[in-house]
Amino acid sequence: MIDTHKIYNALKANFSAEQAEALTNIISETILDFNRLVTKQELGELKEAIKELSEAQRRTEERLNELAEAQRRTEERVNELAEAQRRTEERLNELAEAQRRTEERLNALAEAQRRTEERVNELAEAQRRTEERLNELAEAQRRTEERLNALAEAQRRTEERVNELAEAQRRTEERLNELAEAQRRTEERLNALAEAQRRTEERLNELAEAQRRTEERLNALAEAQRRTEERVNELAEAQRRTEERLNELAEAQRRTEERLDKLAHEMTEMRREFYAEIKDIRQQLGGLSMAVGYGIEDRIMPYFYDLAEKDYGITLKSLDRRNYIYPDGRYDEVNIYAEGVKGDRVCLIIAECKAQPGKKDVDRFSDMLSRLRAATGLEVYPILIGYVFSPEVEMYVQTQYPEIRLMKTFEFELSYDARKKRRA
Repeated sequence: MIDTHKIYNALKANFSAEQAEALTNIISETILDFNRLVTKQELGELKEAIKELSEAQRRTEERLNELAEAQRRTEERVNELAEAQRRTEERLNELAEAQRRTEERLNALAEAQRRTEERVNELAEAQRRTEERLNELAEAQRRTEERLNALAEAQRRTEERVNELAEAQRRTEERLNELAEAQRRTEERLNALAEAQRRTEERLNELAEAQRRTEERLNALAEAQRRTEERVNELAEAQRRTEERLNELAEAQRRTEERLDKLAHEMTEMRREFYAEIKDIRQQLGGLSMAVGYGIEDRIMPYFYDLAEKDYGITLKSLDRRNYIYPDGRYDEVNIYAEGVKGDRVCLIIAECKAQPGKKDVDRFSDMLSRLRAATGLEVYPILIGYVFSPEVEMYVQTQYPEIRLMKTFEFELSYDARKKRRA
């Protein structure tokens, strides 16, 4: 809640009633506008929406990796089938089991596609929430652009994997054709099978017995081959359905990219408008802060002659608002630069004026004091002046910068004489 009464009373000390009221209205409207532009709740919701977008894309990549892995395992099973058909009936049973697992994985692929579509719907919902919170996308836009680049790269990898899957399917069909031809030539290659079985160290002891039973198993092998052809046909149908689902996934991905392109364009426009409004607010606040600071300086300067003598035993020789220029051309704007003598030593009283100083103001003031001490070689007495100090700032100064004196503006009128002038 903005306490306009306190703001008005603070400004009235340095401006006319009409000017104080006008400045109060400007400060109140500026703070309200800024609060409307940016809220912590909306920022948190925006971050959550973007996090969901990234997570959905990550899960999509995982599903596609599972598809590629399933295809790779399918190739291994088909190779095992070809090798098993040339060797033993036991390997034909392994082929049947491998085919069953392949069908299970294809079913898992269908389920994964369904979940992918659900994630796309979630992405659309996240997009809707994102559009409602575009006013705070200045920083979030940078992260979104990085994630969009990652999404483009992921899409490229997806297309590569789909191409690899198509090539793997082609090789699968070629191997199945070779398997049918190999089955036809089974009887002609029995002698070659014996030689191949001899070279296989793991099946060395089984080869002689398997070769003896070959004739007996030929009829069973013919039946097994018939069942294999039926399963291959089923696999071809399952592959066709897989390709249809992949086409649907590609279309869903295209629509997602169109939505993301539209979002990027809208976010760019909103960011430009947001920066323009923030720049205008900063200019207004900067001008107001400068006016208030100068008002404090002009008001309390007459009391510094009496303060210097009473509190520090210093007789002032000059009192000014000064830009102190260093040898390298840089400079510090010193609100109150008071130079005087204490005994036979020249020293300085340096004061900084702010309406309500914060911790960063204290840090900047301390840095400036260090530069002035190093440049002048004089003893410096620092004073930080404000209308009010928060408890946190008072504690911060006491613990971090105990050499800095804190003074409130009303103390000057109560404790010092403005009529006391510099001694000739």
